[in-house]
Amino acid sequence: MDAEDFSMASMRKRVWTGDGSQKVSDNKLSVRERFRRVMFFQEVDKLPNFEFGYWDRTLENWRRQGLPDWVVDERTAYEYFGIENWTWLPVNTSLTPVFEYKVLEETEEYITYRDESGCVAQINKKGDRSIPHYLDFPIKNRETWQPFKKALDPDDPRRYAHLWAAGEEPRISSLVARSILRRVSLREDLERLRSSDLPVGVSGGSLIGVPRNLIGFEHIAVLPYEDPEFFEEIVNTFGECICGVLERVLPLFQVDFCLGWEDFCFNQGPVVSPDVLRRVAGPWYRRIADLLVAHGCCIYSTDTDGNILPVVEIFLDNGLNTMFPVEVHAGSDPVLLRRRYGKRIRLWGGVDKMALIKSKQAIDAELQRILPVVEQGGFIPTVDHRVPADVPLDHYKHYMDRKREWFGVGGEPKY
Repeated sequence: MDAEDFSMASMRKRVWTGDGSQKVSDNKLSVRERFRRVMFFQEVDKLPNFEFGYWDRTLENWRRQGLPDWVVDERTAYEYFGIENWTWLPVNTSLTPVFEYKVLEETEEYITYRDESGCVAQINKKGDRSIPHYLDFPIKNRETWQPFKKALDPDDPRRYAHLWAAGEEPRISSLVARSILRRVSLREDLERLRSSDLPVGVSGGSLIGVPRNLIGFEHIAVLPYEDPEFFEEIVNTFGECICGVLERVLPLFQVDFCLGWEDFCFNQGPVVSPDVLRRVAGPWYRRIADLLVAHGCCIYSTDTDGNILPVVEIFLDNGLNTMFPVEVHAGSDPVLLRRRYGKRIRLWGGVDKMALIKSKQAIDAELQRILPVVEQGGFIPTVDHRVPADVPLDHYKHYMDRKREWFGVGGEPKY
């Protein structure tokens, strides 16, 4: 089928209805309103134009291909490409720092460092710097776990530092929503957050992903069998922290979505078995989901790369109703997911980044492939991870132009 067959010249004047039909509308909705409506399969004048960012070296490469010098980071890149965005409730639902960051060794090729969670990692100084190579992990037994239990105290005022007026930061173990409201109302940025035209998100923390980073891939894979009580204690402590923080802040702000971070899947599925995930983490996902719904937030997702097909049903059964970023090359597929689960599932991501590397024709084919699912609603199409450094600038512009032409996304580019 030719690309012209998919051209929608008047898309910006049309309205997605969620069932594939369209009608003309002159309504101008905010990005926040468009996000809410599309995620509930309702009418929108334009789809939100969201993306996932870039590798460190991507923008550097693109400047040699004609990207303006003033585009120096993700924020300025979004401005240049006409990409819209969301905003965050400034609270920490995971670890507070346990260690100080420290460079342990630096050579011409590598930097070896210890991060704030105590992980020792190595990153190359040349070429692409996307994922650190981890050398050592801080949690080896119950004794080394103890400092991390303390760093998951939901009463720690550092979690809420940006909610306070400058100066006093009281202990909040007896937190009362009304007293917090008086303090946060002194901060103009939080008042703007309450009236934001952008979707407001809150972190859903991590039950498996961060523990995997602290324990190591191989160890967390076997820990549920070698010491199930210890594994459950770790997951439960993270869950108590997440829920404790959300219980304190959700009464104060209307959030539109919750996005956690797990990254426990690779191309063959999750690092822990689906049975373990359902039994140990599932009840915490459900508790988080119920807490969100009780405060008017019905979009719940977690960032999980790789092949999520073995765990989707576990997510859905426990309230995680939005899959993100739906990494196609790793085995996930928005077309398959929608065919299998219908409107029970929302999708955010799902555009194969490998197509952006190959050619403009490959980009067209990928967007044509997912177009029927986008038309059904409940789908915000973005590249399924950060844009790699070997994507040509011309290909990326073509991708952005096609999104506007075929999907009717918002945002105005400056190129």
